[in-house]
Amino acid sequence: MLRFLPTLLLLILGFSSCNPFKIPEYKDFQNLRLESIGFNQTTVYMELVYNNPNRIGFQVNHTEADVYVDDVFLGRALSDTLIKVARKSDFVIPLRIQTDMKNIFKNAWSAISSKEVTVRATGTIRAGVGGLFKTIPLAYEGKHEVGMFEPRP
Repeated sequence: MLRFLPTLLLLILGFSSCNPFKIPEYKDFQNLRLESIGFNQTTVYMELVYNNPNRIGFQVNHTEADVYVDDVFLGRALSDTLIKVARKSDFVIPLRIQTDMKNIFKNAWSAISSKEVTVRATGTIRAGVGGLFKTIPLAYEGKHEVGMFEPRP
């Protein structure tokens, strides 16, 4: 039993010195484009850029969020792409948003008549290491110019 004591002490010290996992920080979005347009449903593609502030890398295997524009439900954003995230680095989550065109038309006048809209997304990201995944919250809210659907330079 005494010969395992140094190993046990090292394990206890190792686990007690671990910092808690910090939630990735939203930075920006990029590559916003329409993938398909229909009378009932339109698919919007975009990539969210996040920063991993942690000293360990991890994987993201599922992202899901409800997206609102000026408090009108735009649609549900989904990504089932496996993303490998390096420690202390930026990473990109590709999302496809299935929009309900009735809600787009409800929101069209306020978007046209104002210079900016409030975009809000709430949902979850499943992230983990070594096959052990945890669901962490995804929350974003920000003001965007109405021209945000135009190609960015």
